[in-house]
Amino acid sequence: MAGESAREVARRAREKAERLHRAAEMFERGADGEAATAQILTRLSADWIAFHDVRWPGRRLANVDHVLIGPGGIFVIDSKNWSGRVTAHGGHLRQNGYSRERAVAGAADAALAVGELAGPYCAWVRPVLCFVGRDGLSGWCREVMICTTSNVVEMVTTCPVVFSPDHVRDAAMRLDLALRSAATAPPRAQSQPIPSARPVHRPVKPRPVGTPRQRRSSSGRGRKKGPSLTRFLVGIAMLIGLVSVGPQFASVIGGLVADQVTKGRLTTPACAGAVGGDC
Repeated sequence: MAGESAREVARRAREKAERLHRAAEMFERGADGEAATAQILTRLSADWIAFHDVRWPGRRLANVDHVLIGPGGIFVIDSKNWSGRVTAHGGHLRQNGYSRERAVAGAADAALAVGELAGPYCAWVRPVLCFVGRDGLSGWCREVMICTTSNVVEMVTTCPVVFSPDHVRDAAMRLDLALRSAATAPPRAQSQPIPSARPVHRPVKPRPVGTPRQRRSSSGRGRKKGPSLTRFLVGIAMLIGLVSVGPQFASVIGGLVADQVTKGRLTTPACAGAVGGDC
């Protein structure tokens, strides 16, 4: 049909545009969620110090939404602006009934990355998932704190005090320098797979020109081999020739002997005493 290929190209272009549009909407929702969480954290007292939208240490494109340092420790917060029904029961996070274990694992990984920069304060780094506009959602999924923008301030301020004001300032200064360095440092080089081993080809020692290669038998070195196949076949052919011409050769020899006897050159013992030479 005329124009079918062009219609197919247009269909694929629209599908790609729709995917890009959905991706852009997801990023916009995520940005709105981060802004909402950052606004809520401003309600904390001066004893708390927060960093927002920092580079994930060791990764090129990923970022950490919030790093909060205060008397209760260091909280690495990942903001989520999800749609649908979100629950956290029995240590399992679900969205519309589907498991969201990947989000829990991502929050834990972010806390581990920040903890590597915290030095002596790494033992008090805690991962947090903060959901925007979710009233009544709180709990824990293993070591990850689950909260919302409506109760995050209450949850972090009710944690046991582990840092003094001096500790808070020292930890914040340490993390500030480390996170700035992580933002400007090149990403870690990924380990390359080890290539498979290849056989080593040893160089062959050149032989002098004109020197024949010494043949070796399977039973030892330097032993000369027997007659070649060609010599064996030539010998067989000569033997067959002698057998085939044997009778003719015998008749020729017999004729020569008879001729000599007739001429009197040969004398047999039986005729030596006969009169007149008659036998």
